[in-house]
Amino acid sequence: MTEEKIITPFELSVLAAMQLVGKAIAMNPHLNIDDLKKDAQALMESMPSEPRWVGGDSGIHQAAISNLLSGVEKVKR
Repeated sequence: MTEEKIITPFELSVLAAMQLVGKAIAMNPHLNIDDLKKDAQALMESMPSEPRWVGGDSGIHQAAISNLLSGVEKVKR
């Protein structure tokens, strides 16, 4: 059984900020999005998958990078 943690308001705001950072990064026309996604995936795979937040779809360790990538996806290129 895994230890489940509940996300705090501060953690939620950090994750929301990471989405904004991801969006800003993706607006750079010189950025290779595919390389960024590949590097982000490699980082997330190197991190522990436990613990998880209650109802979360990934581990706590991956949350910031995952939210950064979701911000990247909001930019149409």
